[in-house]
Amino acid sequence: MNLMLFEDELSANFKPLTYTRPVFELRCGMLSFLDRAVRRIPHHRVFLYVRDYLGGIEAFRHGDMIVNSIDNLDDDLILINGRLVLDDKFSTLFERLLEAKNTIFIQSNCVVAAFLSMESAKNILHGRAGGLIGIRDFLEFKDDLNIVEVNGLSLICNLWDLIDFNHVLLKYDFNLIVEKPEILGEIDSRVVIYGDIRNLHVEENVTIEGNVNIDVRGGPIYIDRNVEVHGPSSIHGPCYIGRNTRIVSGARIRSDCSIGETCRIGSEIESSIFHGFSNMYHAGFMGHSYIGEWVNIGALTANSDLKNTYGPVKMEIKGKEVNTGKIKVGCFIGDHVKTSIGCQIYTGKLIGVSSHLHGIVFENVPSFTIYAKSLGIKPVELNFDSAIRTMTRMYERRGRKPSDVEVELMRKIFELTSEERSEFGVKKGVFSFRKV
Repeated sequence: MNLMLFEDELSANFKPLTYTRPVFELRCGMLSFLDRAVRRIPHHRVFLYVRDYLGGIEAFRHGDMIVNSIDNLDDDLILINGRLVLDDKFSTLFERLLEAKNTIFIQSNCVVAAFLSMESAKNILHGRAGGLIGIRDFLEFKDDLNIVEVNGLSLICNLWDLIDFNHVLLKYDFNLIVEKPEILGEIDSRVVIYGDIRNLHVEENVTIEGNVNIDVRGGPIYIDRNVEVHGPSSIHGPCYIGRNTRIVSGARIRSDCSIGETCRIGSEIESSIFHGFSNMYHAGFMGHSYIGEWVNIGALTANSDLKNTYGPVKMEIKGKEVNTGKIKVGCFIGDHVKTSIGCQIYTGKLIGVSSHLHGIVFENVPSFTIYAKSLGIKPVELNFDSAIRTMTRMYERRGRKPSDVEVELMRKIFELTSEERSEFGVKKGVFSFRKV
């Protein structure tokens, strides 16, 4: 049996995070939606269907998977919507799915999953070089398919859903991955563990210094291999700390945090997701937020995740005001963003890819924008070559070099977001702290 993950039109709701990745590559819990599907669903080959311009980067990231092609399809195919949360609610659906070949399951007018014979899959997907897959793609073949409406499944539909589901999936993934919790790394005798030690798993080559408090009373903690935790610091579960990450002195990692690989964290974070290769080394605060890859958060940067009125947070999404219905919503920061010292980000803001922030950020910021309005400076476009030089320098600090595929992806995003900057009034030119 083959497995395919696909994107639908609601992937646009997750920009700027999904400018650089398909929706199923978003981290939530200990894993991305793709990683969770690969672990949960039996398969012998994985296919990915993504927006055309992401095809190259996905093939680069997943050399063992087939991207935007079904030429090598040799068996029946399970299709999974990349926004579907594969929690316990999914188990019942999966049992039904395996018993109903050539059936698609629909919830709220979205295809959430399907089980197709090899012949049907080729008929439906033949000639597609990638892109979004929706219900219309199946209706042409409705005489040959069973269409079943379901309800009660968990789907992420908006950015803040990632923060909501993170709490649930941190616990779910711990039970999915850990057969027997163990402490395989080195823990100093002065480390204090609160709660049942069976809720703590520490992988090999982990070093946890003295004066670290680990609290698993609120949920499990998984510390992946090659992590360093320096004291004094504290970690509250549920929490995941990815491999090769360093938690530096002074860090306060509150509950419901998922930190990807090769991060540097030394501040206070709460109910937040760091995708990977990002830094928040110095004092500051980040709450109910999602931070993409290769982001550097400057010293004393803080965000707001709560209005003074304690009322529901409203966000500007695609030019429209949207009531999240949530009292706590932070910011959503795209890949390669940099913030300067003392940056303050207001509640519910979207920060586009490769933007540079200074001062107080009281509105959404487009991609490739140098933003310092609170300092009396009009927004200026970040020159593409400058963005790549900065990207290269940060990669080199992690012993890497940007590939041609990664640079080309950034070039495409720069082009895709040109209209955003134009509508926002971003000017071309040289950024200067002199008022203009």
